[in-house]
Amino acid sequence: MEITQEHHRQLEEVISGVDCPKAFACYKSGFTRLGKVSGIEKNGFLECLEEDSQDCQFSLPFGKHAFCLCPVRIYIAAEFSR
Repeated sequence: MEITQEHHRQLEEVISGVDCPKAFACYKSGFTRLGKVSGIEKNGFLECLEEDSQDCQFSLPFGKHAFCLCPVRIYIAAEFSR
């Protein structure tokens, strides 16, 4: 997937404020290594569907669910519906 220079600039801006233990694999892989989420267009929240979500520093457990708080993943979901 090719992204525009504006998306690249915005992603770099988002990344500059994030400490990612996975070295931004989601972005650097060309969006091929994305954590599974749902709710992209439903309510502005991303539900994390990864089995190990409790191990992620950007995961917010809520009852039986976990929400993704990663600004990079949220941007990718919002801008690219992925």
